Amino acid sequence: MVEGAYPVGRLGRGVGAPGADAREFADALLAFLAAARRTRGRIQPLFDDITVPQLVLLDAVEECGSAGVGAIATYTGLTQPTVTRGVSALERDGLVRRSASGNDRRRTVVNLSDRGERLLAAKRAVVAGHVAGAWDSLDASERALAVPLLRHLAELVEHLF
Repeated sequence: MVEGAYPVGRLGRGVGAPGADAREFADALLAFLAAARRTRGRIQPLFDDITVPQLVLLDAVEECGSAGVGAIATYTGLTQPTVTRGVSALERDGLVRRSASGNDRRRTVVNLSDRGERLLAAKRAVVAGHVAGAWDSLDASERALAVPLLRHLAELVEHLF
């Protein structure tokens, strides 16, 4: 290789050039996001009794439903009216319970019902079973990094754009 020349990366810029690490990271991140987008549609056939968006709402209710519908909307990136409609459907199906907040009767608290907790746990187990092969392919040092790194990257992606 000619001195000062850099191999061409996926974005057509030189690997090793100033800023190349950030470009390589961007390429890898975009590839990961694209793979996640493609995978999303392949998850639904695993569930015959709930949709993926409903599952996302159940997860959000577990995480922050006690803070109200607005917190669920923020957590999921959905609008408050969309969350309200989704929660109404989940309540109709017996998966969540809504109640007025103790001090502020205008704020609605959402909690998983026993049935909702069991369903969410069961669906998480289904997903875990499908990703077990990927987990098994990681060596011990990669496993130690995988979960905290994925959680940190998820936080970073939320604040990128």
